[in-house]
Amino acid sequence: MKALLLPAAAGWPRCKPRLAFSKTSHLNFLSVIHMRLLTNLTQKRATLVLACAGLCAVGAAPVRANAQTNLPVGEDRVSSVPLVLKEGGTPENPRVFDGQGMVIDLGTDVTDQDWKKQGDLWTSNGPLLGREPIVAGQFAGLFLGDLPLELPRDVAAEKEHPEKKERCYFAPGALKPGQMGFAEDGSLYFRWPAGMEPGSARLILPPKPGISAVTVACSYITVRDITAKHASNDGFNIHGNWVGVRLEKVRAIANADEGISAHDNVEMSVADAEVAWNGSTAGGVADVNACTTRYVRCEVHDNFGAGFYLSGKSHAVSDTVIYHQRKDISVSKGTEVQLERVDWKDAR
Repeated sequence: MKALLLPAAAGWPRCKPRLAFSKTSHLNFLSVIHMRLLTNLTQKRATLVLACAGLCAVGAAPVRANAQTNLPVGEDRVSSVPLVLKEGGTPENPRVFDGQGMVIDLGTDVTDQDWKKQGDLWTSNGPLLGREPIVAGQFAGLFLGDLPLELPRDVAAEKEHPEKKERCYFAPGALKPGQMGFAEDGSLYFRWPAGMEPGSARLILPPKPGISAVTVACSYITVRDITAKHASNDGFNIHGNWVGVRLEKVRAIANADEGISAHDNVEMSVADAEVAWNGSTAGGVADVNACTTRYVRCEVHDNFGAGFYLSGKSHAVSDTVIYHQRKDISVSKGTEVQLERVDWKDAR
């Protein structure tokens, strides 16, 4: 039997393992132990090595499980732990990771923190959760529910303070609705968007910089039916020389940088995805370097930058709808892009 590592239960709901066994009493005994260990795991937030792979007897009903944790699929599939996929398949038999509706949500609710409230201008009492200010001009730093707040870069101030490159923020009085900044003491301040009643949404802080919700680090893999939310980096991040990567029916919602982003020499296809409310100033999708990507039947809307930012080798977008965007598709010079039946409904 192969040993599986069950990580600490933070972010996972309690659930009873739905394992199916033969009539062998030994296996039934192990299943009882398995359930009790999972309960203790949730209560003690411990890390346990459990030899449970291969417990299902021949003819038993299959269990759909998370590849990292072996926790069975339940009705409430929300995790606060980033998902990293490192094991792919072959061209003839690609691995399929079916999330079955799981949600990777990396945000922390800070609504009940100590806020100084002055109409639509709210200011935290010191750094939120002890976090340092993040760089301006690229990422969202806070979400109102799923709505990202823009963190504009004060370029004029940077000219006077070159040692503070990307660390000069607009003062509270200069902020527009829906924007945020940081004070010298690290306090975060923001203005509620126009038409949005202050206090009408939960305040969600993404994790420390550089953390993606789902990272694909292998070739010949299909990732299906997962929602990635509130990452400080990308919802779905793919770096390297991986080929045969496919995303199906995924949702990249409210991430601080891009919703989906392929880099380097990645070859990837995406079908039936939704990419929305992501905070990158580049785009909801940003595929760069020498990657080759194809998007079909996707819905892209309400992202800060363009719907798509495409650079590098070659890209294709077809049968896709884009709406509530400042720009539909931004293409870097020298990049080959094929567009078929792309509907840009309206600009905002």
